[in-house]
Amino acid sequence: MASYAMKPGIELTALLICPNRALAQQFTSTLAENKTFNILADVKSYPTPQALDMRVRQLRPDLILLDLSTNLETALGLMPYITSFRPTVHIIGLHSTSDAEVIMRSLRAGATEFLCAPFDVPTQNTVLARVLRLRENEERTQPARGKLIAFVGAKAGYGATTLAYNTAYALSKEGRKKILLADFDLLGGTISFALKLNHSYSLLDGIRHSDQLDNSLWTALTSNVGGLDIMPAPEKPEAMSFEGHRVHEVLEYARVIYEAVIVDLPAAYERISMATLGDADQIFIVCTPELPSLHMTRKCIAFLDQMGFNRERFRVLVNRSSRKDELSCQDMEKVFNFPVHYTFPDDYTTVHRALTAGKPVPPNCELGKHIRKFSEHLLGSEQGEEKKKKSISLLNLAALLPES
Repeated sequence: MASYAMKPGIELTALLICPNRALAQQFTSTLAENKTFNILADVKSYPTPQALDMRVRQLRPDLILLDLSTNLETALGLMPYITSFRPTVHIIGLHSTSDAEVIMRSLRAGATEFLCAPFDVPTQNTVLARVLRLRENEERTQPARGKLIAFVGAKAGYGATTLAYNTAYALSKEGRKKILLADFDLLGGTISFALKLNHSYSLLDGIRHSDQLDNSLWTALTSNVGGLDIMPAPEKPEAMSFEGHRVHEVLEYARVIYEAVIVDLPAAYERISMATLGDADQIFIVCTPELPSLHMTRKCIAFLDQMGFNRERFRVLVNRSSRKDELSCQDMEKVFNFPVHYTFPDDYTTVHRALTAGKPVPPNCELGKHIRKFSEHLLGSEQGEEKKKKSISLLNLAALLPES
């Protein structure tokens, strides 16, 4: 069998789940020398599927390093759940010995590779090379997935819905892109009201039947307004008990159909927001220049930090900005300890007229111009980042040099 020598700097991000702390210490001690795996988080006990779901969607690791030595049955029970993630999250089993039965059972359950103590560098390099090759093959064969962009207010009333809808509408007009706007506020969603939609089905039905989604059901769940597909919230507020993976299934189905899925969320702390934010490629936190809003936004940023979200995934948008504001953009950034990505002008009259007419704000008004400028770069920057990632992946594979 061919062996491979790894060039320095090649690594995959990983979530380490290892109750066996001696084994964890033995494994991580080798990374200082080799740096094949970048450990994003070290989980010291086997998580529940729900906790694992949240952790994976927040951190987005390339793979999971899973302890098979502490409780093999529990570890094997997690594997089918991990293999259901999209994009694929590979599993590398860890054990103190090279046990043939454990290896076979873990591979049958869904593990991609297996490593055992003493975790020598050549073996780690060989495993990493094989995983990189698998990932490259998957990128070639998996269908393209649209970008998921979430708008969320630190609190209701800051204009997240207005920006989400108008941004989605502007995107749908750029080269006639296929865009979905989804109202994920199950208790207070207002998009159907703003657009004067009459609908029999809603997001709630999609979540309930996430395992049965097909073209006919999807057509019933969505409405088209001016070329933009809308998935409304339920007409009557409903506090629904749901499993996080069902929300993920709805989003994944949508991402195969649309170039972008724009999601309007309630406050970041609500359960459906937490089930959705982990899937988002970009999160826009919407606030206004008033002090209470700035305070709530600072708390929201701290909350996302605490939950493990990479700061590159979220941005702050300041809505209803004007020259009369007491605080400048720089002042607000000091309050947040975080940059302001974009500001939108205060134009209450135009927004009110558009709402009354059930239409987006006109593209030639001041707010409309800002929304168009904001949306023009939204998918372009995301697509550029995707190309960059693929380029890095190709460089990684080029670094796998066969030894004679």
